[in-house]
Amino acid sequence: MKLKVEANAPFRICQLTDIHLGKAPLNEADQKTLAKLEQLFKKKQYNLIMLTGDLLWGKDNSVPQASLEKLFTVLNATKIPVAITYGNHDSEGAYDRAELRAYEKLLEFPAEKSNVYTVFERENYTLDVLTATDEIRNRIFVWDSGAYSKWNLEVEYAAIEPEQVNWFLENARERKQADFDLGFMHIPLPEYKTTESSVFVGTKGEDVCSSELNSGLFYAFLRNQNIKAVFAGHDHDNNYQKTFHGVQLTYGNVTGYNCYGRLPRGVREITLYADHCDTKLVSFE
Repeated sequence: MKLKVEANAPFRICQLTDIHLGKAPLNEADQKTLAKLEQLFKKKQYNLIMLTGDLLWGKDNSVPQASLEKLFTVLNATKIPVAITYGNHDSEGAYDRAELRAYEKLLEFPAEKSNVYTVFERENYTLDVLTATDEIRNRIFVWDSGAYSKWNLEVEYAAIEPEQVNWFLENARERKQADFDLGFMHIPLPEYKTTESSVFVGTKGEDVCSSELNSGLFYAFLRNQNIKAVFAGHDHDNNYQKTFHGVQLTYGNVTGYNCYGRLPRGVREITLYADHCDTKLVSFE
């Protein structure tokens, strides 16, 4: 589905992250997660549902399609466009990222992807928010931030690959400093660790589990100046937002009950305009 909005109207995004469904039949915690999402979507209306990884406990899920079908049934009932990127736990089991992406055919209302680029099994793409005259008002960049480090590096979590940085620069070339574009990924960038901040809102309940290596994507943001806000997941006890060199670095909120974390479960709402965005946390409790 194309993402359409009037020129000055709000475009509302619901970020789900770290749902962590186990194997089917779903346990009580997973059933609670889906029930809470159903309740949320009966009360709220969005223009896009964005899932930022760890949909599954991949290592323990021998039939991931059965679990994803339960989640997608809830999403399909909303009739809202859906976009997905994956996390480190999704492909820990017998199913790789390409096989998991194939199940996206079960989505009845997938958001229309552009500029799709896959490298090392990681799919990257853009979502264009279009006006009534099909002009791009906002561009949403989605990176698959990978899982665990490759290349015999003695670090745990993957870094954004140089090819993914180049992909961004190529597809941001037509975007201008005055544009207000967003980014989504699962594993936060190393810049989430920095202490310099003009705005800090929310909870920091654990260390930032980014890659230990910085491959330069944030520098590319500053160079092109179109990315104004980035949203990640991964760290279940963090849901804060801060500003670093003019870019909002924001966590979603852990959504699933079948995983660690002391934060109340919920979602992050993002209200996107032509020249700014507002965000807030929505708790299920």
